[in-house]
Amino acid sequence: MPTMNMHTLQNAARLLLACSFLPLAAQEPEQLDKQFGLLSQPAYIKHYEADKTGKVILNPYLQVASKDYPAILDVKMAPYNWVIDATGRVGIIPEAPHPLGRTYEKGFFRPEDQSKRKPGTRENFGHVSALGGAPGRISGEILYDKASNSWTINNKSGRYTKHNTDRTPDQLVNAATLIRGIVDPGSASWGPVFFLLDYAHESVQEVLLKDPKLAYDDTAKKSRPHIIVLPAAPVEPKVEKAAEAAPKVEAAPKPVVEAAPKAEAPKVKKAKKPKAANNDDPS
Repeated sequence: MPTMNMHTLQNAARLLLACSFLPLAAQEPEQLDKQFGLLSQPAYIKHYEADKTGKVILNPYLQVASKDYPAILDVKMAPYNWVIDATGRVGIIPEAPHPLGRTYEKGFFRPEDQSKRKPGTRENFGHVSALGGAPGRISGEILYDKASNSWTINNKSGRYTKHNTDRTPDQLVNAATLIRGIVDPGSASWGPVFFLLDYAHESVQEVLLKDPKLAYDDTAKKSRPHIIVLPAAPVEPKVEKAAEAAPKVEAAPKPVVEAAPKAEAPKVKKAKKPKAANNDDPS
């Protein structure tokens, strides 16, 4: 992945921030609150995400998606974070290494979620780097599933989704539908959309825990409880150009060939359901 010095990074951040204020079709705040949740300050900002003046550094790979200028997903840059901003726009960012972040060669222990981080864990750009630390609405991740060659969407954001009382499955459906319409998945397709209960308010969790559609990434351990709120999108067939009409030629009579003994059909492995999330890091 390309590296940038601080001067180049700051110039790119200023340009991206200026572009983020380009005119957009106005929507009533009340309508946006209902569609994507109330505006919320990020729950926290990590020490390395701001410069010495206290300004949150924008992700240099930030894409603000629209129908005219769709964001483009690249498998090599996965995973991605997505954020809905104050005006209903979608910011898309890859979890790229942060220039002020550290790499933990021996790994470390995270007291906030009682997890052990693997050796080589690095500090990356998070959701706040899509908005420069500004308030946001429902947010989450876009993950690539190699087995199905598809992109899945979830509501996993410790900054703008978790701990917020009004984040609902309906808002995730609205956000995912918007994302599917203005983000180009490249050669992959759109997989299912997962609402993670661990990133919902207790009142929402209580209802969804009784839902018959409740599932887990690991049923035995009951890890990452979730509801699939949108199924995978149908794969659009590629349209090939019709061959030019050729003059009809009478086919020669087919020779009689004795049928060979039927071979047993190879067993096809059942495809695994994509995971709702890659890890439990609240990001």
